[in-house]
Amino acid sequence: MKKFIAISILSLASSVSMAATISLPDYLIFAAVDGEPVSNKSQLEVSPGQHLIELQFYELFSSGPDDTNFIKSDALYWSLNLTNDEDIQVNTKDILSAKNAKNFIKSPLITLDSASIKGETVKLVNHQELMAIIMKQHSKMMQH
Repeated sequence: MKKFIAISILSLASSVSMAATISLPDYLIFAAVDGEPVSNKSQLEVSPGQHLIELQFYELFSSGPDDTNFIKSDALYWSLNLTNDEDIQVNTKDILSAKNAKNFIKSPLITLDSASIKGETVKLVNHQELMAIIMKQHSKMMQH
């Protein structure tokens, strides 16, 4: 009976899905995970494994009552191989102006922090760069 209870508890514990919470700065949103759209969230739970995360930059800058500048990026992609179910905080350099925002979109770098990751820099890629990576990987696979 004790063995049955122990097995039942172990199977229950293993059936609980593990997930990490990824948090973005206010000006970045999740657009899709693994091709599945998400509704413009800045925080998301993701299970361990390989994921393609689509982000988008959104921010409104204003230097006066009549001067507003809305800056929005095209899709930015992040390939994430999540091995732990720990929370991840995504950061960027300070983006305090429209110029900073445009520079970020040209060269989108994020920094990851979690219990096991401290200050890891990741380059996001645009759609064209993503397609080039996929074609390169596909060519390598076809050669084997």
